[in-house]
Amino acid sequence: MRKFRFRTFQEVAKFAAGRPLVLWGGGNIAAKTLRKLGRPIDLLIDNNPNLLGTEQLGTVVRGPDALASLAGKPYILICTTSFLEVSEQLAGLGYDPESDFLVSPILNDLRIIAEMETLKTRLLFTSGLPPLDDPQCGGGLYQLDLDGDAWRYRKVHSGNCHGLIEFGERFIVVDDELGLVELDRDYRIVRAGELPKGVRAHGVSHSSASGCFYVTCSYADKVIELDADFHPLREFALSHKHARDGEPHHHCNDCLVVGDSLYVSMFSLSGNWKRNVFDGVVLEFDLVTGEKLGPVVGDLWMPHNVALIDGSLTVLDSLRGRLLKNNAQCIGEFPGFARGLAHDGAHFYVGQSRNRNYSSFIGLSNNIAIDTAIIVFDEYTKVSRSLQLPSRLSEIHSILVL
Repeated sequence: MRKFRFRTFQEVAKFAAGRPLVLWGGGNIAAKTLRKLGRPIDLLIDNNPNLLGTEQLGTVVRGPDALASLAGKPYILICTTSFLEVSEQLAGLGYDPESDFLVSPILNDLRIIAEMETLKTRLLFTSGLPPLDDPQCGGGLYQLDLDGDAWRYRKVHSGNCHGLIEFGERFIVVDDELGLVELDRDYRIVRAGELPKGVRAHGVSHSSASGCFYVTCSYADKVIELDADFHPLREFALSHKHARDGEPHHHCNDCLVVGDSLYVSMFSLSGNWKRNVFDGVVLEFDLVTGEKLGPVVGDLWMPHNVALIDGSLTVLDSLRGRLLKNNAQCIGEFPGFARGLAHDGAHFYVGQSRNRNYSSFIGLSNNIAIDTAIIVFDEYTKVSRSLQLPSRLSEIHSILVL
């Protein structure tokens, strides 16, 4: 998680209203900050002993001890490129990030880069490749640990894996051979439930209200509903076409349950993707009646992951490399095949797989990546960083932030 949210000077004025205002750090950054503030400051603080007692910005530079002389708790703007160290110093003095101090918006660019470069988190991701004995490639479930500018990953479950969700203190993974697999936090198999053969199970979702699981079946043009014991209950067919000829026509990928709604992403609403008609959508079913309600997001090209983020239905328009949110508006674009989506409350984590369909995108993009990576993305600033993975691990399907 980030230490600070992106702030503007208008927001700073609101937070600092009625409080003593302090700048921490002298020099050009403080001067630029003061010009933007539109009000005088009460103190100018600096850790550099050579600056103490000198005059800057019409006031005398003081040390941190001078904070105690103020009437009331001040609002502090950090005006030095050493903002990470100063923020830790202020936290040690009992000041709270954002409510008591913030990095000056003048330093937003550097601050956001620093936050990206110092991010620490643990991710899980799946790969649908054929399973191999190699601990760093082949299909399976992987754990990736990010620690600042370094990251490492390892395979924790081998198999042709696609869907992945958190299930209480455990995980549910879609494994092509084993079916629906429940793993504990040490990645040991707790139980597994077989799925019909040849359906190519892909995405998975869970309803906390009913306790049921939902699995998309790419080769069968349907979503299977299973009870808490992994026993099949109902099927949600995308159309009658598969029942007629036994062939897949819609290429459904992932699903999401929200309340009484089941959302399913697919390559083609009409069922003509094999004829190069990619009228991709996110389709809604009513879980109470089983009725197909119709598409809620359209004009998608090979869409995959669907999620509810910040109360907004969010989907990856995979071939175009677009992240859609807020009434299906594009909030981020990526150069590769975007598949795998997670959010930690501050950043998006978007999987990028090797683009096997790049010729379809020629003329629409001037940068078609064939790299495998997990991209950390900030939707507000549009800043991202890429966690590069080796080319032999060419597919990412689902991502989960721990």
